[in-house]
Amino acid sequence: MYNITLIYTRHKESGNCNSIVLYNIIEQIKPEIIFEELSYTNFDQCYNQMSLVTLESRAIKRYIQNHQAKQIPVDTFPLPQYYYEELDRMYNKICNSNTIHESRVLQNLLKHQSRLEDQYGFQFLNSDVNDRLFEEINLLTEALLNILNDETLYRIRRLEKEIIERREYEILKNIYDFSIKNLFNQAIVFIGSGHRRSLMALIEQFEKEENLKLHWMMYNR
Repeated sequence: MYNITLIYTRHKESGNCNSIVLYNIIEQIKPEIIFEELSYTNFDQCYNQMSLVTLESRAIKRYIQNHQAKQIPVDTFPLPQYYYEELDRMYNKICNSNTIHESRVLQNLLKHQSRLEDQYGFQFLNSDVNDRLFEEINLLTEALLNILNDETLYRIRRLEKEIIERREYEILKNIYDFSIKNLFNQAIVFIGSGHRRSLMALIEQFEKEENLKLHWMMYNR
């Protein structure tokens, strides 16, 4: 009981990162429960209003046409107003400061990561190689913030780190809370690949503290 496969993904389709490949992965696992990296609002927009479409939602909609599966939105930590607008402001600044060498390096690194996603799809997104790329990206981001030395950008970065930690905790807490109340055999969790390393560490913490033991598995082609 309580087998949960973590599948790290991205939210937009491109190359071999597409909903058909993801559907085939879901079909192999045949989950009864699908935990989705969506807020309640985004879940409603995806499946009721049909105003939001993601790579994952396309694959899930295809799967539930022929299978019974309960869908659970778990990314429910409330975000501050204008949170994503602030992040866009910060990343636009650090990624488009073309007179700074580190900014050009970051641009090239992001393009390289995107090419690998397109070429290798979910195999890459669920790999240590992608983890190391994210580590390089984070180091360059911090270096650029230090070069720019802008307190507003520092504040946005601190907020981003805090929100990511709280979101990840909320996601796992929601999964454990649901599992305590509901029996199941196979479940999957979709979450962006940038969370892979930190979420794996947080799962270890939950496994030590929670009474219910879930059987976590990492997707591996």
